[in-house]
Amino acid sequence: MKDLQQRLRELPQISVLLDEAEVRSLARGRRQDWVTRVVQGVVAELRDRLQTEEGPVRPRSELQAQALGMIRERCRRLLAPAWTRVINGTGVVVHTNLGRSNLSPEAAAVAAEVAACNSDLEYDLERGARGHRGRRVEAKAALLAGAEDALVVNNNAGAVWLSVRGLAAGGPVLLSRGEVVAIGGSFRMNEIIAETGSPLVEVGTTNRTGLADYERALTPGATVLKVHRSNFTVEGFTEDVDLADLARLCRDKGARLVYDAGSGALFPFAELGLPPGETQLHEDVAAGPDLVTCSGDKLLGACQAGIILGARELIAGLRNHPMRRALRVDKITLAVLDSVLTAYLAAEDLPAVPTLALLAQDEDVLQKRAEQLLGRLEPFAPEAWEGRVAPCRSSVGGGSFSTASVASRQVLWQGPKGQLEACHLNLRTGDPALVGRMNQEGLAIDVRTILPADEPLVVAAFQRAWERL
Repeated sequence: MKDLQQRLRELPQISVLLDEAEVRSLARGRRQDWVTRVVQGVVAELRDRLQTEEGPVRPRSELQAQALGMIRERCRRLLAPAWTRVINGTGVVVHTNLGRSNLSPEAAAVAAEVAACNSDLEYDLERGARGHRGRRVEAKAALLAGAEDALVVNNNAGAVWLSVRGLAAGGPVLLSRGEVVAIGGSFRMNEIIAETGSPLVEVGTTNRTGLADYERALTPGATVLKVHRSNFTVEGFTEDVDLADLARLCRDKGARLVYDAGSGALFPFAELGLPPGETQLHEDVAAGPDLVTCSGDKLLGACQAGIILGARELIAGLRNHPMRRALRVDKITLAVLDSVLTAYLAAEDLPAVPTLALLAQDEDVLQKRAEQLLGRLEPFAPEAWEGRVAPCRSSVGGGSFSTASVASRQVLWQGPKGQLEACHLNLRTGDPALVGRMNQEGLAIDVRTILPADEPLVVAAFQRAWERL
């Protein structure tokens, strides 16, 4: 206890730290309030550390120097952007942790333009009166998907919640046990349904659910939810129900059917060499469910959004739902989504969507790119390192095509394991950051997910990382 009191007596006072020239410079003008809170937070953290610190009592000068360093670093981070640009060398095209789909230059320019000016977001210019937000964007989505109408909300979880809440109205919701899925870090389908106020009725088993399972469980007022298994597969002794067959059963029984399509494809991905497994939205709508929901920032290639497709009457009901306002999107999201949907409408062949362009790259082109990148890197590599171009597999990502991959090329580095790991850490903590793949083979950079314009940045990132070894 005596040692603890001695340690705490050496803790620098907040007023003394605020009087330091460096801190006074940081706290000029209106910044004084928040800089003072940073100083208070640093002193509180040091106090907590001293409670458990062992060894000799540190002098106040040392603690004060440490506190000033912490204050300096925290203020630097607060005044810097809260995000870091990342070059994706993982080979995962729609990387959930790295921001999912990238936007085309056209879509990015539209976002910047609409962000900096006023727009007719909720104003009908012809009538001179208030208008419906997103009306023209939703019309494009409905047309592309072959639906009567569409509604844009903040993400697919919101789309599923609103669809189930609007149709079930507290009545039971039937869901196959094999589709009570968890997606991402905190999206569990059973929890989403619970928040709608409807009881969940699980039908079938984890690996086998047949049409008879739904038929036995259907009761008056029930709603059926079918969820596309986007990020996992069940193999072996399995059974599933075709969406069209389930839609016919629901119509015959007078029940509503909501289909969560997951990624939401508007392009035949088989043309890019990917296997069957992701239907297009117009196929999902044509199968007959009452509502279809999907994400905007995965296979569709736009920004984070949720799209609900269905009959005009049902969409109108959701549009007027009290919670719809809590799930609506802003003008920037609508403008970006509009730009991407317009690219699909305008395309005679491959739409100008980066996600599709990355997946469409030819192996020969990837081989040449990888060879050229290796040639630019080799002069700077450590002596004990060896680099080569090697075949690899890229994945779609974003919870889509869970077992599918496409052939790609990687620049693979082999060398002392400790140096490889240290280099990857240096790459990840650079600016821009470069994230690759570390495995038993070595440190790899998949060129499929690296934009050609970013290749000089990759070379510079490796140079910096090697210099720091």
